[in-house]
Amino acid sequence: MAINRSDSMATTEETKTILRDYLEGFLKLLGERVEIQFKSDSSDEIVVNLQGLAAIDGSDPKPLRSLSYLAEISLRRRLNQGVRIQLDANGGLERRKVELRRMAENAASRALQERISVQLDPMETHERKIIHEVLSQIPGVQTHSEGQCEERRVIIEPAADATVPESTP
Repeated sequence: MAINRSDSMATTEETKTILRDYLEGFLKLLGERVEIQFKSDSSDEIVVNLQGLAAIDGSDPKPLRSLSYLAEISLRRRLNQGVRIQLDANGGLERRKVELRRMAENAASRALQERISVQLDPMETHERKIIHEVLSQIPGVQTHSEGQCEERRVIIEPAADATVPESTP
């Protein structure tokens, strides 16, 4: 039997209003006044930039990830539906994406030129996803992740059919 989810699902605007109220209330407890900017939204994920946030600078993603988790719990309880929330502070997420793209391209170049496997430092799920997406567009390299939990990392290797000439030892 099919369930009509539209009757029980909150609209994106309702979800954003509840999320805005939650974030403003929480950040007010920290003495923060920020501009809440919704960067993208879909039925299953909302990306929010907290412009002007001083207490959490974004250099360490754990506090923002924790706040996202708390907001997700609040939304799930209020709306009876799950929504993934990704919080950014002062545009740091976009700067990190640029850095990750550059890192991925440099590692791919090294893997191809030296015909070696390049192991990146451990990173969070969404960061590994960015690396995999960037490198899926580069011919001749393949990627996979290894490790568990906080030690999970991306491995970049030349593809078996890569046409880069081998260097002589």
